[in-house]
Amino acid sequence: MRVGIDLGTTNTVVSYIDENGIWKLMRFEQCGRDSDPAFLPSCIAVKNGSVIVGQPALLHGMEHPDDFIADTKYDMGDPEKHYHVGGLSLDPGDCAECILREVWHELSRQFPQERSFQAFVTVPARFGNEARQATKAALRAAGFETGEEALTDEPIAAAIAYSTRLDRDRLVLVVDIGGGTFDLSLLKTSIVGAAVHPDRLEPVAWDSDLHLGGNDVDELLVRMMTRQFAEETGHDLYAPPGTIFARAEETRAAALIRAQAFQLKTQLYTEDTPLASVYLPDLLDGESLSFTLTREVYRHEMRELTTRFSRTLQNVFAGTGYAVSDVDHVLVVGGMAHEICLRDLLTRMFGRERLIVPDDSMFLVCRGAAVCNSNQRIHIENKAYSSIGILKKGRTAVVPIIAEGAAVHLGDVFRAELQPEQEGATSIRIELVEYRGTFDPATCSTILRANIPLADSMPQNGLLRQLLRRPAMPKLKFEAVFTEDKILQMTVTQTDGTRHALDVRLGGRN
Repeated sequence: MRVGIDLGTTNTVVSYIDENGIWKLMRFEQCGRDSDPAFLPSCIAVKNGSVIVGQPALLHGMEHPDDFIADTKYDMGDPEKHYHVGGLSLDPGDCAECILREVWHELSRQFPQERSFQAFVTVPARFGNEARQATKAALRAAGFETGEEALTDEPIAAAIAYSTRLDRDRLVLVVDIGGGTFDLSLLKTSIVGAAVHPDRLEPVAWDSDLHLGGNDVDELLVRMMTRQFAEETGHDLYAPPGTIFARAEETRAAALIRAQAFQLKTQLYTEDTPLASVYLPDLLDGESLSFTLTREVYRHEMRELTTRFSRTLQNVFAGTGYAVSDVDHVLVVGGMAHEICLRDLLTRMFGRERLIVPDDSMFLVCRGAAVCNSNQRIHIENKAYSSIGILKKGRTAVVPIIAEGAAVHLGDVFRAELQPEQEGATSIRIELVEYRGTFDPATCSTILRANIPLADSMPQNGLLRQLLRRPAMPKLKFEAVFTEDKILQMTVTQTDGTRHALDVRLGGRN
C-alpha cells in the first residue's frame, strides 16, 4: 500500500489513493473526539520509561512538561542535538522515527490485509542534506518501505495536488506556512501532449525561513497573555515551552496559558467578530486571566513577523527575471494558511483575485505526497536548490560541480582535476560545500570531508629517491554522477588507476 505523509512541525497528516483512485485522509483513532482525528500531533513524551506519541503525549506533557518533546523538526539532521527526557537520550531522528512508527501502527491496524506500506514523506524545500538523510533513515527505521524516491518538497507536493484545478500553463507561487516553517516555491506548470491538466512542474525559484510559522505566532500570543497576567497579579509565567517552575501550580498555569494560543488564533482567523478572548478562572492562587485581543492590536504586535514574511517573499523573485505581476496564482497552504497578517501582505502584493486559499489548504501537501506515491505520473523538472563545489587551495574559492537553479537529471556527470595542496603531500583533502547565491567561505556549509591517500610510485630506497628527478605533483581525476535517489556518487582516480568512491546526498528535491 502506498501512502503520503506530511511530517509537520506541529502535526502529521497521512493520506492515500484507494483502489478506485480516490484520495482519502487517514484518521487516527488515538485522537478521539476532542481534536481533529486527521491530525497526529508531532510530539512525544516519556511515561514510565516508555515513549508515547501524539495526543496522549500532549496530555501527559501538560502535567509533566519535563517528560515532553515537541517541534523537533527544527533540529532535523543536527548531529549535535540531543534531548534528555524521562531518562532517555533522543536525537531529532529518533523522535521522527517514533512519530512515523505510530503512523505505521495505525496503518497496520486499519489495513491488516496489507503486507507492507511504501511511503512518500514531504520536507521543507530548504531542508539540507543531513536533514533529508535523517528523515529518510527515520522512515525506514519506523518500518516503511521506500522506493527510489521517498521524499518530496512540501510546496511542490501542494502544487501537484492543486494542478488538476488549473486549465493551462501557469506561473504559480506556492506559499506553505505551517507550525514551524515558511516555505516558498515559484513554479511553472505546463501541459504536455494531450493531457487535460498540467502534468509538468518546473521549479523556478524558492526561498524559506525554517524558523517562521505558527509556533512563532503562538509564542507572541503567550507573551501577551503572560505579560497581562504579570501586570495584574505579579505572577510572571512566561518561559520557554517545557519549563519547570519552582511550584507545580505555576507549571500547570503556564501550560494552560500556552494551550490558549490555538483558541485565540481560531477566533482571530475564522470568526467575523473583530476580537478574540479567553478566560481562565482560578488560574493561579485564586487569580483568573481574562484576556481580550483585537485584530488591530494583533496586527501591531505581528509587525516583526510580518516583516520576515515580506523579506522572504521578496527574496524568492530575486534574480529570476520574473516580477510579482507575472504570477498567475498564489496558492497558500498549510496549517497557518488563514493567518490574517500574511493574507493582508499577499493581497497587497498580488491582489485578491490571484490569491487562492483552498478549503483543504491544510491537506494539500499530504495529498500531493500521496499522488507522488501513486501510479499517477507527473513530470517534475528537478533543480538544484543550492550550489555545490569543491573548496580550492586557500579555501577562498570553489571548483563548481553544480550551480543553484541548474537542472539535475539522472546520469548527469561532473568532472574536475584536483591536486594536493602542497608538494610532497601523502594525501589530498577533498571538502564539498553547499551554498546559495555567491560563494562565501564564511557562510558555506560543508557536506563532505575526505582525505584520499596518494599512491606512492617512487622507489622506497632513500638514495634512489634523491637520484631520480621528482615527478610533477599528481593530478587526480574527480568525477561525480547523479544516480538513483539523486545521490551524487563521486569517484576519485589517481594516476596509477587507484579509485576511491564517495557518496553524498544533495540538499535539493528528491
